[in-house]
Amino acid sequence: GRPAGNGAMDKTVVKAFQVLEALSGSGRPRGITEMAGELGMTKANVHRLVRTLKELGYVSQVTDTSRYEPSLKLWQLGASVVDRLDLTVVAAPVVRQLRDETHESVQLAVRDGDTIVYVDKADSDRPVRATTQIGSRVPINCVSTGKAFLASCDQAYAALAFPLKRSTAATVVTRAAVDAQLKEFRKLGYAINRGEWRDGIWGVASAIRGSDGAVVGAIGIWGPEDRFQGSALKDCGSAVIRAAAEISTRMGCRASLRATEQSKGTRH
Repeated sequence: GRPAGNGAMDKTVVKAFQVLEALSGSGRPRGITEMAGELGMTKANVHRLVRTLKELGYVSQVTDTSRYEPSLKLWQLGASVVDRLDLTVVAAPVVRQLRDETHESVQLAVRDGDTIVYVDKADSDRPVRATTQIGSRVPINCVSTGKAFLASCDQAYAALAFPLKRSTAATVVTRAAVDAQLKEFRKLGYAINRGEWRDGIWGVASAIRGSDGAVVGAIGIWGPEDRFQGSALKDCGSAVIRAAAEISTRMGCRASLRATEQSKGTRH
């Protein structure tokens, strides 16, 4: 017969992925006749595609039945992609988008024991702004990105040694006061630093989760106290929730989609 041209080859690939997606999205084994009806293909065509996918290891046949289901090879492929994701690279466009949206300085942070390390930033375009250096290290309990870790990560909280060291008159240092703060932050979905690291500098932040749901970072906005009052504080809080959820989604965290939807209801 005539060799398949590029168009025919493309169609075959498309149909193979349609079969694979139908199997993956159903949550149960499927039969050839059922999939053929759903996809608008002939049974012979679906059977041929399924047989090929089975030979390649992407589909397996349920023992003693004529039904098929996706194999773990799909999961292995996805996991290998997620493992290559780098938080700084994945988050970079969201960091800058958040700065453009709020016109405040934005920081991306990771945890190292009882400290926070800034791994990326985008400075505000306003004349008066808060700024820091990439690589700088600060106490986890004093800044909003650190507080986001404390509110979302048991290991981060366990690393605290009370009473905490005071950086400003506003720094919360007792276990009872910190616990009360974290309870508030969990309810809000974002953490707040009310001048606890530098006098007159406030910030808000939300935690970023990886593919396994664990907290891998935090994204925060910070600036002069007078720009973080009333509805402006809530707006910034909603903005960091959405940004953290977007980065989490890009890191492979499915649960972050719920946070994105919830934040839409908190916009002001």
